[in-house]
Amino acid sequence: MKTNQWIRLGLFALATTFVLPAVAQRKRSAKRKVAKVTIMQPQAGNYRIDGIAPSDADGKWVYLYRSNGQGAADSVQVSNGKFTIERMVAEDGLLAHLIIPKAYSLSFIPEEGIIKADLSASGATGTPLNDLYAQKAKEREAIEADARGRLMTIRGDKTLSDEAKGEAMEQVSNAYYAKIKPLAEADLKEHPNDAIGLIALQSLLGMDGVTLSSAEALLQQAGDRVRADEGITKMIGRLRSLETTQAGHQFVDFAGVDDANKAVRLSDYVGKGHYVLVDFWASWCGPCRRAIGHLKKVRDAYTDKGLVILGIVVWDEMADHLKAMKDLEITWPQIFNKSDATDLYGISGIPQIILFDPAGKIVARDLHGDAINKLLDKALLDNGGKL
Repeated sequence: MKTNQWIRLGLFALATTFVLPAVAQRKRSAKRKVAKVTIMQPQAGNYRIDGIAPSDADGKWVYLYRSNGQGAADSVQVSNGKFTIERMVAEDGLLAHLIIPKAYSLSFIPEEGIIKADLSASGATGTPLNDLYAQKAKEREAIEADARGRLMTIRGDKTLSDEAKGEAMEQVSNAYYAKIKPLAEADLKEHPNDAIGLIALQSLLGMDGVTLSSAEALLQQAGDRVRADEGITKMIGRLRSLETTQAGHQFVDFAGVDDANKAVRLSDYVGKGHYVLVDFWASWCGPCRRAIGHLKKVRDAYTDKGLVILGIVVWDEMADHLKAMKDLEITWPQIFNKSDATDLYGISGIPQIILFDPAGKIVARDLHGDAINKLLDKALLDNGGKL
């Protein structure tokens, strides 16, 4: 995670006070008193992070991000495996995150008191809500570890076709959410207006099959602070966009640049009298890169019949994208658009492949593999062999 500025450093030393032993009178042997350590409490209305970092993080910077993700709110350097930050509870909302980029991350609840944050642990501790959050996170670890193990086994099974792997992975995912969903529902009911309820609502809104109406019903169970969280409002906005870009709806236009950094729009390709297959992807995305192989086959089979293939590059850097274009030998045009495109189409995961008809209406989305060919073959039959 990157930030353009360092707002301030938050390094605070722990204060310790030692009571020195008194000198014994006459010839009585001196008795050493046990040193008394007083840990200074944070100011009223503040929380203090007493952090521990693994040895390989020594000298690196820990960044504090609020849940809205709008740049780092604070930062501190790890020294001798420790770091300390003190901030006002009111500054940081319901949930915040400690991150060493590309190495460690830990979510915690800004709550008055001393919060112990071990970056190698599953949760922070030391205050009531953080202790409860850490306990719940630990309970879910076994469920998540089991699901991850099953997915890895499926991915490594060379006897399964890609289609069979996809079906098996979907079954594992469904089983995972069947276990997680009731836990999240209970958390939202018991903690409607604090960070635990926020985390539960985020989990529920991110599950497959959530519609705008079901999301709004979940919102009614949440308190004002949870409903007002910026992350929640973005998730609701994504669902609204998703609802208006389903099959049968007209395309939503957006601007970007091509690989030569020249201005270009989606409407330069879509709605121009041909079927257009649009692939939302990024160079770092493994499934996106794997999908390119099938898209090349689609290109070879259907572009001479009128099909246009278009890539939409999202959540990426131009240099990384251009390298991927060369490495993967991609020949179809691209529009580089970091985030507006995914916001407008309610996209939370990539690759996302959408087929548009010649008039610019959405035929289908969430397309993969042979499903693309089946739709194009039907379109050829319906349109006299032309796309």
